[in-house]
Amino acid sequence: MKKHEGDVVKASSIVLAGGRSSRMRTNKAFTEVSGQKLIENVLGKVSGTFDEVLLVTNDPGEYAVYSNEKIRIVTDIIPNKGPLSGIHTGLSKANNDLVLTVPCDMPFLSMELALYMIGKIGQRDGVAPRIGNFFQPLFAAYSKRCLPVIEKSLLTERLKASDILKLLDILFIDEKQIRKFGDPAVLFYNVNSRDDLKIAEGLVKKVII
Repeated sequence: MKKHEGDVVKASSIVLAGGRSSRMRTNKAFTEVSGQKLIENVLGKVSGTFDEVLLVTNDPGEYAVYSNEKIRIVTDIIPNKGPLSGIHTGLSKANNDLVLTVPCDMPFLSMELALYMIGKIGQRDGVAPRIGNFFQPLFAAYSKRCLPVIEKSLLTERLKASDILKLLDILFIDEKQIRKFGDPAVLFYNVNSRDDLKIAEGLVKKVII
């Protein structure tokens, strides 16, 4: 799927803002890489790409400043179930059938890769990156067709997002395909600790975030 400059894609983006990180001892969404807050980096990317953005958080007050005609702040329908609940909430409340999920802690995500995944869904339930045996269920494209399986999983306490991919009709894109958009080690780099922040600052020199 190609996007012309100035256009947005008729699909929704779900930004997963999980809240306080035990390793960061603060809300990592508000930590900065290269002088920019992680949450603002992600919101800037998806807002310029998708026609609807849902920011899923259980601390809506912290993110109220980002609410506008493009970005809706929503809270978990089934709370305290981790990222899978955020995916469920976003899919349930999105106005579009197709969505891209994005974690708030990956500063180097490629919107070109995001659009590629959205364009590959077709009649499948979703599209997700996979390198070897490792999946990226939080940066993936999904259809609303996933909702019954995800909701059942939440209600039966099967909460690991990567396990859900095995229950759905998912098209996996491999490392060779991913490398067309960048180095997977950079694209999927996530910031969970102070040490991760230092490494991310070094990676900034390799990419434009």
